[in-house]
Amino acid sequence: MSLNVALSTASRSLRALETQMAVSSANISNADTDGYTRKSATKVTDVTAGVGTGATISAIVSKVDPWLLKSIVATTSTKEAASVDADYLDRLGDALGSLSSDSASSGGTLATSLSSLSSALTELATTPESATLKSEVVGDLDDAAAALRTTSSEVQGLRQAADSDIADAVDTANTALSAIDALNDSIVRAKASGQSTADLEDQRMNKVADLSAVMGVSYFTQANGAMVVYTSGGAPLLNSSVHTLSFDEAGTVTSSATYPGGLSGITLDGTDITSTIKSGSVAALVTMRDKTLPAIQTQLDSLATGLRDTINSVYNNGTASPPPNSLSGSVTGLDAASALTATGNLSVAVTDSSGKTVAASTFDLSGYSDLGSLVSAINSAGLGLTAAIDSTTGSVSLTANNASNGVALSGGSVSSLDGTARSPAQSLSAALGLNDLLSGSGAETIAVRSDILATPDLLATSSLNTGTAALTAGGVAVSAGSGSQVQALADAINSAGLAGKAGNVVSGVSSRLSAAKEEATSQETTLSTLTSSFSSKYGVNVDEESATISALENSYSASAQVISTAKSMFDALLQAVR
Repeated sequence: MSLNVALSTASRSLRALETQMAVSSANISNADTDGYTRKSATKVTDVTAGVGTGATISAIVSKVDPWLLKSIVATTSTKEAASVDADYLDRLGDALGSLSSDSASSGGTLATSLSSLSSALTELATTPESATLKSEVVGDLDDAAAALRTTSSEVQGLRQAADSDIADAVDTANTALSAIDALNDSIVRAKASGQSTADLEDQRMNKVADLSAVMGVSYFTQANGAMVVYTSGGAPLLNSSVHTLSFDEAGTVTSSATYPGGLSGITLDGTDITSTIKSGSVAALVTMRDKTLPAIQTQLDSLATGLRDTINSVYNNGTASPPPNSLSGSVTGLDAASALTATGNLSVAVTDSSGKTVAASTFDLSGYSDLGSLVSAINSAGLGLTAAIDSTTGSVSLTANNASNGVALSGGSVSSLDGTARSPAQSLSAALGLNDLLSGSGAETIAVRSDILATPDLLATSSLNTGTAALTAGGVAVSAGSGSQVQALADAINSAGLAGKAGNVVSGVSSRLSAAKEEATSQETTLSTLTSSFSSKYGVNVDEESATISALENSYSASAQVISTAKSMFDALLQAVR
């Protein structure tokens, strides 16, 4: 071998070794960088006329298992969905604390309030005229209603949070898609010019991981190095260009806001793809916002309406002492033609401020087939009151003509009103909501009647005495209090089992949370196993890289020695020629 060949061979080897050492040094520097994979320099031996003439670096590559990468991407989507589910159920469990007797709440829990209410009513039944006990009863009932409102508000707050998180997730997805698109351009250019794309491909896979955390995706790489990305449902997210996801975050979420309709779905190229997203954080958030939390709200509403109807059904049988000047119904949408199916006697009395009868009459409800005929009959009885159906709201009212007098009524059994069956049958007052204590259509709005909340002494603890003597002018129609009326309220609350039903809601969520945490842990373990396997195969082992650099340095020294020797021989030859 000539000295020129030896010098050229050694020089090429030095350059190749320098590149290899630079690659190993970069590996060590990036050992802790997320998503970084070990790079290696592909060395090619140069041969001239059958003789090795050194080595060159043909490429810097990162060899990874694409199927293992796809498994990691898919598991990331599943794991994120499980984590979101567990997180929101945990927060839901905290929100439902105001229902459970195990939770400390400044306003009192529903279970505690109902228990206190029952005890206070039982005590009030022995002294129904006690203003102090009336105030205690109203306070406990207000606490129970407040617990339901608070819980409902927190459930809707979680729906609002889920809606906001969906918006953030969609932004994350769009950002990741734009980054992948930009990296595609860089990779295509680098590949076309023969440059290494390994680091760029690592960066791109990091963005794919970000995207897969949001939603399930599939992808493949084209011959030119560009990546094409689809949703798990097959809709293109990135091909020749980015297809941007769209979502409109709601300003306020209430129990009446639903999807589709009031709440936004996720659209792609104008098409709603919400239902096709089956994994990732978005899938879990949508399920939480549109299914899980609304189902809890339905249970809360059932508790609220159960409490309202239980209380009002019994409370309408009573009256304050003295009776109020006017009774106004909470049931709306009625008119004179509203069908009425009822039996039994309805007693209506106008009393003075001491509860004595001014005028009274009894009506056999089986004789009236519609509401208008009953209202007309009451007005024609000469009682000194006006019965009316409001033309705007469709509610019924009874008002004593003398502002100093009051109105009280009792009895009747209504099985159907305006085509709506009442099962079990209700008193006429209850059917019309003439003396309701609780208002509201569900947990979001349930409340104690404002006048009684402001003045608890107005609480109806008496009832109309329907005896003949009592309903005769001058007779005592309404006395100071009726223990039986108050006790009936306590018995109704106890028999309804509302505290137990509230506990069932909490325990149901607790069971779901336990299962969700197990699933989240399982998915986390699976992902950790896959990433550990990937890291052990394709990550950087600093000790091995250090050993590689040491070996390369030895080879470098040998090649440098060859160059030094060849140079010395050249110098000797030149000296000999001189």
